[in-house]
Amino acid sequence: MLMQPKSFVEPVTFHCRGYGKRMSVHDCMAMFVDANALTQKDKPCFKCTQGQDNRNNYSKS
Repeated sequence: MLMQPKSFVEPVTFHCRGYGKRMSVHDCMAMFVDANALTQKDKPCFKCTQGQDNRNNYSKS
């Protein structure tokens, strides 16, 4: 389930290497956590270093 931020501020985006497109950090984190918690090995988010870095940076802010 993707949870969108509850503000009207444009979300921070980046270029995702796994999907090859721009996506928000919130969407990335949600898909990363879902793929790893449910062990969905067919998803590009499974064990993604870029998703892990986004999650770590978000937790520090």
